[in-house]
Amino acid sequence: MSIFKKKDEDEEYEYDDEELEERKPNPRKFKDLRPENKKKRKEPVKPWGRRERLIVFYAFLATVVLAAGLAISARNWKLPGLPRISFPSFNLFKEETIVVGKKPASREDQEKAKKAKEKFKEVTKDLSGLYSFLIIDLEKDISYGTAETNTMQAASLIKLPTLAALYLEAEKGNIDLEAKYTLKQSDKLPGAGSLSGKPAGTVLTYRDLARLMGKQSDNTAFGIVRRLLGDEKINQVTAEIGMTKTSLAENTTTPQDIGLFFKKLWKKEIVSDDSRDEILGFITDTIYENWIVAGVPDDIRVAHKYGRELHVVNDAGIVFSKYPFVLVVMSDGVVEREADEVIPKIAERLFNIQTGKD
Repeated sequence: MSIFKKKDEDEEYEYDDEELEERKPNPRKFKDLRPENKKKRKEPVKPWGRRERLIVFYAFLATVVLAAGLAISARNWKLPGLPRISFPSFNLFKEETIVVGKKPASREDQEKAKKAKEKFKEVTKDLSGLYSFLIIDLEKDISYGTAETNTMQAASLIKLPTLAALYLEAEKGNIDLEAKYTLKQSDKLPGAGSLSGKPAGTVLTYRDLARLMGKQSDNTAFGIVRRLLGDEKINQVTAEIGMTKTSLAENTTTPQDIGLFFKKLWKKEIVSDDSRDEILGFITDTIYENWIVAGVPDDIRVAHKYGRELHVVNDAGIVFSKYPFVLVVMSDGVVEREADEVIPKIAERLFNIQTGKD
């Protein structure tokens, strides 16, 4: 037996081994069931059951499927090297080659259209996103293309009917193209063009604004002209041209609508001869010559409008070959770097087919 001494309040106690063992705290912890301590009690963590595991699994699976769907839809349901996912019941992403005109197309024209489609598919099949094209032979009034009826982002192609509306109002005497406009700080818009870098107080004419919309695709100039005309007037002109699937508010159009614009502009069915020539001049030798123009021989004039947004690269215009034709190339959900490389190749192959060089 061992003896321990403890001094407490000046009194000395002695404990033997058995008594000391009894006074040690009990290592077992008992659950405190007193009602007043209910909030302090911690319930033991229960393991997940089958139901909880299934809920988490299906939630994770749904997240993966949703993310994959969003990723594919951002590429317009087309992944490299794979067929485009289509929805026949809605007829959303239809690809077709058509040949239409006042007269039945000749066998030669039909073969040309077939060859153009094959070449186009060959060049774009391994790329992401949707690519479309349209050619209109301005002499024969024959057109053919692939996915040319699809509604797509217009980007700066939406400036085309706005330019037409400006010149129509000028021809009616409602607008003086030589009238002065003083640039305001609030006018400046980011993006294409040079007016965003000009100081407030810069004086321009409305003709200057039209030229900047064409040559530089200037967004600030477009914004000023759009406010000047009003959306109602621009929409009215768009409808009168026949661009029924073009929306200024949503900035959408189709290759077919853009092709129709250039066809009617060429045939002087939108504005007068002088206005037409001025508009065509403003969209020739622009600062955007690395797409359609790059695929056409240097000695061939191209009056065109270029447009670009996130995952969108468009270019369309009139190719002044021996037999002039409209060429529209549009894209949606694409990788811009790929589009920058492939559009000149598309233009070159389609030019050679249309002019009989291929």
